[in-house]
Amino acid sequence: MPRIAIVGTGLMGASLALALKNSPLLNLEVVGTDSSGGARSGAQKTGAFSRMESRLLNAVEGADIVVLATPIVAMKELLEILSTHLPEGCVVTDVGSSKQSVIAWADEYLPENIHFVGGHPMAGRETPGPENADPDMFKGKTYCVIPSARASERAAAEITTMVEALEATPYYISAEEHDSFVAAVSHLPFLLSVALVGCTSSSPNWDDIARVASSGYHDLTRLASGDTVMHRDICVTNPEPIVSWIDSFIRELYGIRQLLAESDNLDSQAIMDLFVKARDNRARWLAGDYGAQAREYNPHTELPTFAQSMGDMFVGRRLLDAQRRLFRGGREEDRRR
Repeated sequence: MPRIAIVGTGLMGASLALALKNSPLLNLEVVGTDSSGGARSGAQKTGAFSRMESRLLNAVEGADIVVLATPIVAMKELLEILSTHLPEGCVVTDVGSSKQSVIAWADEYLPENIHFVGGHPMAGRETPGPENADPDMFKGKTYCVIPSARASERAAAEITTMVEALEATPYYISAEEHDSFVAAVSHLPFLLSVALVGCTSSSPNWDDIARVASSGYHDLTRLASGDTVMHRDICVTNPEPIVSWIDSFIRELYGIRQLLAESDNLDSQAIMDLFVKARDNRARWLAGDYGAQAREYNPHTELPTFAQSMGDMFVGRRLLDAQRRLFRGGREEDRRR
C-alpha cells in the first residue's frame, strides 16, 4: 500500500490529507505527525489521516512520499534529521512559499538515493489550524513543481501525479523564477497589507478613522491576519526578491504621488489613464488572458509517461485517466462560461 507521510498537520497539511482522501488514489495510507499535540488532535478529528504519530521517525517509516508542511525555517532541521531515516528511493516534497533555501538544504542534507521535489500550491487562507482545513483548497489552483537538480524523473512524476489527484494544475518552474514571481504576487501583497494597517492604526486619530473603515479597508488588510510564523519565514528565506518588488512598488506609488502632488495643475486625463490601465490589466488576469497553458506540462516530454506509470501503481490507468478527463473537461466548461 503506497504511503504518504505529512509532517505538519496545520491548515495546509490537514487540507492536503483531506484532498488525498477524496482523490481517486486508492489504497493510500496517509500518516500525519506534528510537534504540536493540539495540531495532531485537531487533524485527527478531521478524519483525513489513516493514523497519527507523535514521533517524527515513526511517521516517515516506510513512506513513499514525505510532505513537509511546516514553517519554512523548521524544514532545515527536519531535512537534517530525516536524512538518515528515510527509505531508499523516498521522495521528499514541501508546500513552502520560498524555494531556493529549501532546495539548498535538501541538497546539503539528503543522500543521493532520496529525491527532493519542491512544491508550492498557490492556495490558502488567512485562518490557520487544522480546524479550518478544506478538501477543495487545491481544486483548479496552480501548484508549482520545482524538482531539485538531483531529483529523478520518477520522483518528479510521483509529485505530478499527486498534484493532479488533488485536481490542481502542475506548473513547472525554476526555484529562482518561483521565488521572484511569488514575491511579486504573494509576499509583496502581504507586506502591503501589513504596511497599510501599520500606517493607519498608528495615527493618533485611529479611533475615529476606524469608525469609517469599511469593505475596501477590510479587503486590503485581510492578509495582515495571516500566519505570522509563516510570513516571518518567507521574509527570512526570500529577502532579495521581496526587496526588489518593494522597490518597484515604491516607484509605482511615487509616480502616482507625483501626479497628485501637482495640486495647482492636476492632469485628470493622466490619472484616468492610470486607473483604466490598471482596471484593464486586472480584467485580463481575471479572464485568464495570460498564457495559462504555457507551463502546464514539463518541458521534459518523458514526464507525462512517467506520471501515468506512477498512476498505475496508485490507482490504475483507467481510473486515473477518467479523473483527468473529468477535471480537464470541467476546466474547459468553466472557461466557456
